[in-house]
Amino acid sequence: MYDQPRLVSAIRVKVVANAHLGRLAEARAELSRMLALYPGLTVANYRPMTSSEVAELFIAGLRLAGLPEE
Repeated sequence: MYDQPRLVSAIRVKVVANAHLGRLAEARAELSRMLALYPGLTVANYRPMTSSEVAELFIAGLRLAGLPEE
């Protein structure tokens, strides 16, 4: 399997998926990795490039994982 440990979009998917599955420890660990690569990311400045339904799922997952609002 090809591994991209610094690919923020892949990490973001792992954060959201783990959060929605109730795996909050894993979601928070991945969120920490993501924030190390993208410091200053908040719910307020997150701009998903997808449909509103998918964006809502991503934002909800990021919130569950603990992404700061502002």
